[in-house]
Amino acid sequence: MGEHKYTGPIAGIFQKLADVFKTDVYMVNFVILMIFTLFEVAAVFFTTIPGTDIEITRTAVWSILIGVGIIKGYGIAAFFMHLKGDPSIFTRTALFPVVFVALMLWGIGLSNPDSILGLPAWCSPVNDYSFVTN
Repeated sequence: MGEHKYTGPIAGIFQKLADVFKTDVYMVNFVILMIFTLFEVAAVFFTTIPGTDIEITRTAVWSILIGVGIIKGYGIAAFFMHLKGDPSIFTRTALFPVVFVALMLWGIGLSNPDSILGLPAWCSPVNDYSFVTN
């Protein structure tokens, strides 16, 4: 696994990091994915930028989550799914479901003026939070 050298703009950076830390590209990819997971958790967890009074808006959270999702998707597809360096038909086949995810996000989350809050009761989870105690 580790004997293959990756080239290209992004994969080359991963390969250089793997060479510097004397590990394989998969470990470098794993560490980078974990760092971006921290960004995702922080985007949802914090209501303001830590140390300031600047509020994190819903648009900023969406932007962070979508941007990080694209980066993580590339890391998973390119290295863990071994699509880096494969014929493009394999990449197109693996990315085909992304079209349906995008349609679902647009159809449910963005085109409905009430977003997910306007969905019918049978389609919404129970959010009474009765199991939470103060």
